[in-house]
Amino acid sequence: MTTLRYLDAAALRRALPMVAAIDAIEGVMRAAADGEASAPVRTVQSIARPGREGFVFLVMPGIWDTRGAAAAKVISYVPDNPAAGRASVQGLAVLLDVETGSARLIADASTLTTIRTGAVVGLATRLLARPRCEVLGLIGTGGIASDLVAGVAAARPFERLLVNDARAEAADSFVARIAGAGGSSPAAYTAERVRDNDEIAARADILVTATSSLQPIVSPGCVRPGTHINAVGNFSPHGRELDGATVAAATRYVDDVDNALEEAGELILAAAEGLIPAGLDGLTGDLQGLVRGAVPARTSDDEITLFKTVGTALSDVAALVAAAEAAERDDLGVLLG
Repeated sequence: MTTLRYLDAAALRRALPMVAAIDAIEGVMRAAADGEASAPVRTVQSIARPGREGFVFLVMPGIWDTRGAAAAKVISYVPDNPAAGRASVQGLAVLLDVETGSARLIADASTLTTIRTGAVVGLATRLLARPRCEVLGLIGTGGIASDLVAGVAAARPFERLLVNDARAEAADSFVARIAGAGGSSPAAYTAERVRDNDEIAARADILVTATSSLQPIVSPGCVRPGTHINAVGNFSPHGRELDGATVAAATRYVDDVDNALEEAGELILAAAEGLIPAGLDGLTGDLQGLVRGAVPARTSDDEITLFKTVGTALSDVAALVAAAEAAERDDLGVLLG
């Protein structure tokens, strides 16, 4: 019988460093392109809460056939939690052994989500950003922000980090914290609070948006030629962090086509406005096509590339497999039976 292991947030971080997570997700995307890994569109349910933002409940299953792994993540998303000092994403993830049917690993889903989202952004940045990037712009400093910075840093080392958030105290606290960490070394980059989102967009070589806003957070025309954008925060078909003109000016990629066409408001609303073609015709490709070289990546230093992620269970499966292997090798976490 397979031994069941539990990884809390701290143990999961020891088992799943960012570079390992990026490599694992690249591996599962290659497998999915070959028909050896799959994940259906996730189940999403919402509960209205009068006077507050809604409670969102998600169930995300996926399978990596050639690694004998099946996984499911059950999470809640409460966008106003950070204001109360709580994570916006919470829940549990479980990894099953396909050969025996036994549970192999249970992990903290909030930490899993932040690490694997950072890794997905890192992989997209590795594939789409210009080779030399000096400035990373980050708009949104919630619980996922540190891992987004780490994911970009693992793919494209940069010199300056420009940060803003609608909550001034959160932005200032994040800058102080991240400047002390400095990525992988204290001298890796400098961090600065910039109070104007448009200024960040105009200065950044790589721009990450990670807010809960349902309205555009940068003005049309602010993103300069050559920028790579990672749009992370929104997964509502009725909301967007980027306006239609900005989306239309970019070459567009997603992590998962099916999920994006249902949930990526940036793409859905731009198509409704007639600024980009609807559906698949509005996309250049996805991560599976990029890692296989089946779709074109950046073609010039002046091209704006946009990677929109709404999340896919493929990334969860990959991250859990890598974490389980490291935890079993190094005896991390707690054995439950």
